[in-house]
Amino acid sequence: MPPAMTSLRVLLLVTLGVGVLPIQPAGAQGTQPLRKAELVRMLARQALSKPQIATLVRRNCVTFQPTAHDRAELRAAGADDAVLAAIDQCLRARLARATPPPSPRPVAPAPARPSAPVPSPVVAVTDTSARAAPPPPPPPPAPPRPVISERLTQFTGGAELHGTVGSTLPQALVLEVRDTTGAPFVGQPVTITTSSGGGTVTPSAAESDTSGVVRVRVTLGERAGPTTITAGVGTLTRTVLVRVDPGPPEALVVERGDTPVVGSLTLRSRDTVVLRVVARDRYGNRTALDKFAATTTARAIALTATATDAAGSVTLVPRRSGVGELTLSGSGLRARLPVDVVLPTTSAGAWGLGARTAWLGANHPWIGLAGVTGIKGADFSIFGRRTVVAGLSLALGAAAGSLNADQTTGAVSLQLLEGYGRAEFALVPRGTVSPVLSLGAGGYRLKSGDNGQTVDHTNLFWSGGVGADVVVTASVIVELRVERQWMRDKNQGHGATLWPLSAGVRAAL
Repeated sequence: MPPAMTSLRVLLLVTLGVGVLPIQPAGAQGTQPLRKAELVRMLARQALSKPQIATLVRRNCVTFQPTAHDRAELRAAGADDAVLAAIDQCLRARLARATPPPSPRPVAPAPARPSAPVPSPVVAVTDTSARAAPPPPPPPPAPPRPVISERLTQFTGGAELHGTVGSTLPQALVLEVRDTTGAPFVGQPVTITTSSGGGTVTPSAAESDTSGVVRVRVTLGERAGPTTITAGVGTLTRTVLVRVDPGPPEALVVERGDTPVVGSLTLRSRDTVVLRVVARDRYGNRTALDKFAATTTARAIALTATATDAAGSVTLVPRRSGVGELTLSGSGLRARLPVDVVLPTTSAGAWGLGARTAWLGANHPWIGLAGVTGIKGADFSIFGRRTVVAGLSLALGAAAGSLNADQTTGAVSLQLLEGYGRAEFALVPRGTVSPVLSLGAGGYRLKSGDNGQTVDHTNLFWSGGVGADVVVTASVIVELRVERQWMRDKNQGHGATLWPLSAGVRAAL
């Protein structure tokens, strides 16, 4: 056949082949992938059972990559684990099909041997594009990486929790870790710490479980008050406040200012002292104080007690030097505190005024008065006193008295006037009661009531005695004295001995 006829026949076959090859419709390739809305309607209408729906999903797959929100909607529509597993299975299979196989290594062709030319055969070209399979769909995008939600990640318990110092909270603190879609964030590292002195947490580091939860046990510390629990979640920080209550009261503590009183209390001035009494637990935390009372056996102080729920108040007013005991009670507890009041004596240079009255007796009548069998009477004196050093004082005074001299022939009335100076030494100057030694000298005039016709003596005397000072208040002291006065007389030497037995009082200026 001529070459022109051969070319015409090839062209005719190609043309006829294109016209007669059958083209398959798109529906013949299989059911299209299910959209999310179709799957939800299918589940909601329950026209198919869940196993049938799962089979349909495995065969047709879906057009969407389900998020946590999508899965929640599907479960709400009725999807079970089998339907969701079928979705994951078909998506994995589609992703595997979309991955191209590795290209084979090219093989170099063997060198051809020269040969005689061979006439090219006529090749019939047939158009088969109508029967070619459609290109595979593009692979689904990779699911977005979850992001921790700042709003949804938080402690869900413990805001109102409280417990006693040293105890473990009865329920665990719960920290929920969520992503921005609200789904649990699994495997997130979390660190947990407490504020200083707030106790311990177990565990101190953990990862969120399959529910996105971290549970923490808290053992409270020894200090009462608020304790902060802090959780570090990536770059986020979450805190929760736990109130630590004090334990039961175990001791009453007496405080003077901010300093606890230990052992005993010593008061060295006349200033009013205020003590605070608090109840504390075994760790030293203050607890409530109820039914508070305070008493004292010390007469040297006056006591006033008041109380509130937080503390008791005891006001002490020193009156004189002495010792005693303060008894405190409250919250079922009792405490005793020894009290020693050591008031200072009148400082050097301080003055005081005093007065005494005395009963007088004589055991040695005047030689110049014949027939005298005894002399007795009373006097009254006033004096000023000045402390020189602690315990040593000097006094100047004057006395006036009336005596009766008993004679065998009758009685003679006598008037006694004295001016004297005296030094006194207190053996216990800081005590409430102090023994006193005295030594003095002065001048006297003794004159009878008949204008001195019977008795008229003016001369010197010296005295010595013992006694006691009794502190009544900080400025008032009672004096008790027993003295002996040796009376001198002109040209006679020792004329008589008087024994004043006196009591008086002095006040500090």
